Amino acid sequence: MLSWVGRMLVRTTAGTALLAVVGGIPALLVIGVGWPLPRTLPDTDSLTTFITGSVTDHMVLNALAIAIWLAWALFTQAVYAELRDAVRGIRDGDTRPYLNPMRGAAAVLVSSILLGTFLAGTAATANPLPAAANPAPTAARPAALLTQHLEFTATVRVGDQDYFYVVQRGDNMSKIAKSWLGDANRWHEICQLNNHKHFPRVGGTLRDCNLIYPGWDLRLPTDARPPTDARPVTPPRPPSHPPTTTTPASPPANPAPITATPAPAPSTAVTTPTSGLTGVSASTPPAEPSPAPASHQPASPSPSASDDEDATAHASPGVTSDEHGVQLSPLSWLPWSLAALISAAAALVWLQRRRRYTGESDDDPPTELPPPVAAVRRAVIRHPDLPHPDITAVDPPTSVPDLAALPPGGTGIVGDGAHAAARAALVAVLASGSPQQPDMRGEVVIDAATLATLLGPDVVTLGPWPRLHVADNIDDALTTIDALLLHRSRILDEHALTDLDELRQAAPDEEALPQVLLIIETPPAGARMRTKVALALGEGLGLSALLLGDWAHGPTVTITPDGHTALVSGQPAKPPPARMPVLEPAVATQILTTLREAQTGEPPAIASPVVEVTVVPLHASRTDPSAADTEPASQPMPAPGRPERARLRVLGPPRIEGITADGRPLRTKAIELAVYLAVHPNGAATREIGEYLEPDARISQADQRVHTNASNLRHVLGRAGTADPKDNYVIKTAGRYRLDPATVDVDVWTLRDLLRKATIASGPDRRELLTAACDLYTGPLAEGHKYDWLEPHRETVRRWGTESRLQLADDLLDSDPHAASSLLDKAIGMDRYNEALYVKAMHARHALGDADGIRTLLRALTKALADADAEPQEETLTLANQLRNSLDDK
Repeated sequence: MLSWVGRMLVRTTAGTALLAVVGGIPALLVIGVGWPLPRTLPDTDSLTTFITGSVTDHMVLNALAIAIWLAWALFTQAVYAELRDAVRGIRDGDTRPYLNPMRGAAAVLVSSILLGTFLAGTAATANPLPAAANPAPTAARPAALLTQHLEFTATVRVGDQDYFYVVQRGDNMSKIAKSWLGDANRWHEICQLNNHKHFPRVGGTLRDCNLIYPGWDLRLPTDARPPTDARPVTPPRPPSHPPTTTTPASPPANPAPITATPAPAPSTAVTTPTSGLTGVSASTPPAEPSPAPASHQPASPSPSASDDEDATAHASPGVTSDEHGVQLSPLSWLPWSLAALISAAAALVWLQRRRRYTGESDDDPPTELPPPVAAVRRAVIRHPDLPHPDITAVDPPTSVPDLAALPPGGTGIVGDGAHAAARAALVAVLASGSPQQPDMRGEVVIDAATLATLLGPDVVTLGPWPRLHVADNIDDALTTIDALLLHRSRILDEHALTDLDELRQAAPDEEALPQVLLIIETPPAGARMRTKVALALGEGLGLSALLLGDWAHGPTVTITPDGHTALVSGQPAKPPPARMPVLEPAVATQILTTLREAQTGEPPAIASPVVEVTVVPLHASRTDPSAADTEPASQPMPAPGRPERARLRVLGPPRIEGITADGRPLRTKAIELAVYLAVHPNGAATREIGEYLEPDARISQADQRVHTNASNLRHVLGRAGTADPKDNYVIKTAGRYRLDPATVDVDVWTLRDLLRKATIASGPDRRELLTAACDLYTGPLAEGHKYDWLEPHRETVRRWGTESRLQLADDLLDSDPHAASSLLDKAIGMDRYNEALYVKAMHARHALGDADGIRTLLRALTKALADADAEPQEETLTLANQLRNSLDDK
């Protein structure tokens, strides 16, 4: 009874105060001062008298009244905003009301009035979660109810388990990180896991990590621990298919259930050198990995295909993905966090190739990414919640999930999957971080014998790589570790600190000291104590170790071939992850070559059958000597007596020009098919096209869609040409679709033919061909489209545009340096990462006597290459200095 009387007293008092402010102040102003708006507009004489006259008491009173009116209007707007948010149940404004006193006062009054009223019930229904999730007001929280907006719930997810979380006014991710992760400074990990995530149930997208709305479901890192008062949305699901693990020598009693999680989440689990190695939580039961489907090669559908094969969705052959990660093969699995890092490295590979291209068609030919890397990138691009940097408008992978600090100490790994897990650990550490986060760019110390054991006898070295330290033997590896620890200890002593975390906070400008992972076989008796001492000293200095074999001085974990784990011995601070990523030797080697190329800018250094090298088909069609004889050359005009060809344009936005006849419109997928066939001059099989253009469809459905889109493309091309569309434009021979060069004019083929002819031409003919090529290439291939298979072909065509401008500028440099300089400026605008263009442009500026222009070009090149964490070559710097000095001496 007293509680009800108290609530009524609060509502009555707040309502009276609100009514007095909203209605009383205007009434008093109108009665005491008058209506604020003038009855007539002032004339010039009145304004002159007001400006030049003296200040009177009446003017002061009017000014004060105007100020009160303005304050009243701001408060009324704040009241309206609070009422609107209360009805909607979602706040879209200021999350820090103490910075807005009007909004804060309005929040106090409105929340007090709505305490227990029907509007409060309306607001609660705006929350999609059950009503029971909204805790009732208690005596322990009266101040919060008077000073905050109504409290509603969001959902936080740890592994596969959801928990209710009460969203309060002023809430932020630091509070969540403190209560669920034990460290408020880890809020950025939560932000990165959920950044740009859309919430379809209640609407909205997380773009500002300071704003959290009711009804949102936020994913937390896998090492999050629910507070004692956290309430699960639903009980944890029991394990339906427990993983098969090798029986440990001393299995732990009543092991805690553990499961894989789909989130790219940082973790500090003891047995993993990086969170990218886990993707798991120690709070819910494990999920059985999806079996990889049988590999199917691009070919015509077989009439005896089974129903199971027909039900398989298209993806890369042998590659599947689910909420937990990417299954590259039966014995190669990656969590989404590591897949995102590999995808970002693949994006940087194409940028590095743009940088180092010299303009020679046979120099460093464009090759496809290794199949595992291409499959991972396609899977990441198709994942709705993962970042995938756009290569055409380069965005360095700053948004890729960070890897958390590596756990200190050493962990022994045994079992059939130990080597596969060590390979994945090697990949994960070398893939971590970004140019903008040097402290996260982990390094690996490994001896040559262990590296050969992991990657196979054919691969002895990966080539020079600053982040990979390959020692001759275990003793040398430990010597390298001793040197690293000594160097870090001296830096800490200079700052009078004890660990790297303190150093990064106290001296953020100090040199980057990333985490170091030591991977070796279990040391022999003579080096075992030395290893133990080094790992003990490495605590706080960023050192971790994976030891292949039993480790008597720390935890030992057994790993199955598919990555599932079980603790064998030792007492780790945290239970081992349910599943660690695993990689087969060939897959790991191909991913490592990609990572090295992305980070160093150097082409792959491994000459081994393990690393497949496939030249992009469009480039091969130009360099193949027999191609010019077997393929009809593109012609700007049809020969006399021949039908007029349809004009397909894929440079710039893809389109079909000159459509005159009526008919069906061009399908979106038919446009993609047109681009795909344009960059595959020799055509492609139905199954191959379906795997790239219809990856989410069943095989039979994908085949049918390819046929439908080919028919639509043929129909629309027929509306732009004069040939019979029945057997022209898009033809199919030997089970392969291809564009008919006799009835379709494709601009990218014309560009190819111009450069073919320019290679063997000379004099005015060569210049005319190169000029035509420059005029034809005015934009990237399929501009405005982001097909996940397109980048190798787009890079090939971009090289053609760069090559044509470099060669034409070289011809113009002596006779017309102004034209050469202008041509190169436009070329740099189209490909600002190619260093050869800047070098040629410096020569043009030198010919014009423009020393400042040379300096400007060098600054622009340095700034552009910073996107790839690269710098101009020494030869370029030397040339720029020589050219400037020669002009200064004149």
